[in-house]
Amino acid sequence: MSYKIFIRRTNSHPSIKWGQKKDHILLTIAVQDIDKPEINIESSKLHFKGQQTRGLTYDTILEFFDQIDPKISKYRKISQNHWEFMLKKKDSTKPFWKRLIKSTEKCSWITVDWNHFTGEGEEDEEMEGAAGKDWGDLDGMFKQMGGGGLAPGSAPDLNDLDGEGTDTDDEPMPDLEEVPKTDEEKVNSNAANKETK
Repeated sequence: MSYKIFIRRTNSHPSIKWGQKKDHILLTIAVQDIDKPEINIESSKLHFKGQQTRGLTYDTILEFFDQIDPKISKYRKISQNHWEFMLKKKDSTKPFWKRLIKSTEKCSWITVDWNHFTGEGEEDEEMEGAAGKDWGDLDGMFKQMGGGGLAPGSAPDLNDLDGEGTDTDDEPMPDLEEVPKTDEEKVNSNAANKETK
């Protein structure tokens, strides 16, 4: 008697995370045990195909929301199971992409990578906010806050404090006050007492 062993080869979509900045899209494709996938980057789409040693084939074509520049776009293997793509937008003056792909159909295997995502107008706000300030002039910052500048060496020596007027954790805590019961709690308490008798 002979047995035939069938290996079922199926196609599956890889898990994809995407983020964007003003001038590029960052994709991370998660696949297991694929060393040399077939990768084709065009101005309007990306084709990613690879086969695992166990027989599962990943095959996906992403038709982009807008055009990219395939000549400047790059990709690399960043770990055993992850490939990263930096896709340069063809026109970075256009509005931010509303989604990664042209289709409005929801794809559960494509998710937003919030660590690498910047929405329209957010890059300017970041530069105007705390991240864009020069924190080297702390004396000037104190003056702006109304604290005035401190002359060098004029800061008080906190080691000279004798402990008077300071709050310590050694003080005893006051007793807790009992909160009066609500009418409903009183009824429930009386009912419970009657059941135990």
